[in-house]
Amino acid sequence: MARTARRAAWLLVVLVLGSWVVAAVAAGTGVAPRAGSSSTTPDSLGAPGAGPVVVVGVPGLTWDLVSPGVTPEIHALAERGGAAALVLRGTHEVTCAADAWLTLGAGQRAATDVEGCGDAGSERGPSGDRPAPVHAREVVTADGDGAQVDPAVWDRWVQEALRRSLAARPGTLAGTVSAAGSCVAAYDPLAALGAADEEGRVAAYLPGDHLLPDRLAPGCAVHLMSTPPVTAPDRATSTAGPAQVDSVVVDERVLGEVDAAVGALADRLPAGSSLLVAGLGHPRDEAVATALVVHPVQTGTEGASLTSGSTNQRGLVQLTDLTATVLVGAGAGDGKLPDALAGAPVAAAADPDGLAHAQDLAAAVSGAKTLAPVVLATTAVLLVPLLALGLVRRWGRVVAVVSTVATAVPVATWLAGLLPWWRSERPAVALTAGVLGAAALVAVLAWAGPWRRHLLGPPAVVAAVTLAVVGADALCSSRLGLVSVLGLQPVTAGRFYGQGNVGFGTVLGAFLVVAAAVLTWLPGGPAAAERGADPSGPAARGGARSGVRRGAGAALAVLLLGGGLTLVNAAPWGGADFGGVPAMVVATGLLVLTALGLRWRTRNLLGLAVLGFLVAAAVMVLDWLRGPERRTHLGAFVQQVIDGEALGIVTRKLDQSLGILVDYPLSWLAVAALVAVAVVVVRRPRWSARLWEPAGAHPAATAGVVAMVLGWVLNDSGIAVVALALAVLVGAALTVLGGSWTAGSAGAGRGGSAASVT
Repeated sequence: MARTARRAAWLLVVLVLGSWVVAAVAAGTGVAPRAGSSSTTPDSLGAPGAGPVVVVGVPGLTWDLVSPGVTPEIHALAERGGAAALVLRGTHEVTCAADAWLTLGAGQRAATDVEGCGDAGSERGPSGDRPAPVHAREVVTADGDGAQVDPAVWDRWVQEALRRSLAARPGTLAGTVSAAGSCVAAYDPLAALGAADEEGRVAAYLPGDHLLPDRLAPGCAVHLMSTPPVTAPDRATSTAGPAQVDSVVVDERVLGEVDAAVGALADRLPAGSSLLVAGLGHPRDEAVATALVVHPVQTGTEGASLTSGSTNQRGLVQLTDLTATVLVGAGAGDGKLPDALAGAPVAAAADPDGLAHAQDLAAAVSGAKTLAPVVLATTAVLLVPLLALGLVRRWGRVVAVVSTVATAVPVATWLAGLLPWWRSERPAVALTAGVLGAAALVAVLAWAGPWRRHLLGPPAVVAAVTLAVVGADALCSSRLGLVSVLGLQPVTAGRFYGQGNVGFGTVLGAFLVVAAAVLTWLPGGPAAAERGADPSGPAARGGARSGVRRGAGAALAVLLLGGGLTLVNAAPWGGADFGGVPAMVVATGLLVLTALGLRWRTRNLLGLAVLGFLVAAAVMVLDWLRGPERRTHLGAFVQQVIDGEALGIVTRKLDQSLGILVDYPLSWLAVAALVAVAVVVVRRPRWSARLWEPAGAHPAATAGVVAMVLGWVLNDSGIAVVALALAVLVGAALTVLGGSWTAGSAGAGRGGSAASVT
């Protein structure tokens, strides 16, 4: 039995590491996509300065509205040019048209207090009230050939933008174009918010009676124009209060008129022009991806997928990328874009199916955001009552099996992306079925083999599958993470590649479970380290040396697994994450000490913490050395340190981390759960005795508490790390508990390898 356990331990390690190696090779050879790099360049959109750059904002334009029958002109432009799903994130997740235009003009997330938008966070006045909402048409006044945004309103927006953690600078677009000797023209009040300079002045303003202008302002390199919204809220009247927005209806008449106007505009643009048609304004009170079309593109073929250096995803672009794209297309900035810009220029890669890919990706990432509450709530409703009943009645087998399924749910949300659930007529049903089906399949695998005879066998298999899938996906551009309800959530512009806090929390919990199994099944010193023998004296020193020798195999296995996961998590072409590196290094180091039978001492903890930060710093510096065109946010942070801007970034992340506890009171549940788990790990009450029968369980749980605290402190939105790591760990613990009840004895002993739960 001991030999079988050793083989099982090494098999888990080899399978996890092997999956990462295969994924890395596939990404490196081009067989699979790779994050953190882009093979396209901005000039694929045309020669900079060859002609005017025209941006048409269509509020509410999403890809599901674009088709040959309904919008033939926009559809044709997308087929011949480039297409992408557009992440329309301003200051607020739900971004109105006014906020979108102000963000475009700033090149960084900004917000207005225009009617219908989320307020700009204005400070309350002496009366305790915020300023009354304004209307764009009332605050933009024609002044000669140009226009002026009301100075008091503009100054309020600028001050609020500067006061926020991102410190957006409205007017950056116009100021940069003006410094290059040209101007930005606007043709309606909404577009004027993007065309205004730092003082709220619009250089050229030509509002007219047409849906889109029939002529362009002479001498301007950039032209911004907005259309009426193509969707409208469907308000249900109520006698008990104000009208409520139940859904959104498409105004087919306006949509048809906008489509015809865009086609006519494209036909009369001068040679060398670049036309960008973007859904600038969310269609309803939830964040979804909108449509982006760029025409023409210089790829040598008709059809292209758009990308950018900020998303590193084919077919995905964010709003702030448009500012950089417009500046490059206009030939402004002399090849150097303003530091205030958050985005990167859009590029095009030849792809005859670019339009279909953009439509598909937009539906997938939007669905992953909007359906997450439904899918997770349905899963909880189905599993939690069964689990609670099993715990109350002490039905060990029910507890063990249901807990295994629950532990597999996080990785199942990744695996569900292998099936195109977003194409279903009922995507919520398809996605829920996909998640539950994938979780059930992983649970069957966990209970199907001989490893089920070990208390830690089923949870260790689930954890190994989790590490393999999530890690390999991070190395292959996180395509499954993009469409997972627990993944990157790109429509909120949190992350577009690599490993977010939810993903890191998931793999952290999975690593600890596999490490517990390795320490239990391989010869080592967990028991000796826990007993804490006095290291003084010849006999004790001899015993320590013996423990080190016996634990060398377990230490190597933990080091390979933890080191590999740290590399996957930190590498720019993988997870591209800083905050998780120190947590992983400390957790791995503590478990290696345990395997060698060495006690944890204060100096060891401090040394591992320093090592973790040194590793993270080395990764950032190496990424910085790749140069501005290839850096991820890791290398960009090093440049910000050099430029003296690092304090603002750190402050912003700390503000976000603490702000979640205020803005989302439910996050306190994760804090309470972490405290409860820490108490159980430290005090080990009598009811939890069965949990600690496997020798590696307690060291892994203790290291997990330390790592979760570090992951929380070092990451913005770090409470998500705690929540997902706890979900995996608690699920595994309940599986062990249920298995021990079924076995009816502590037959596994300290080795945890003999209790059958079948």
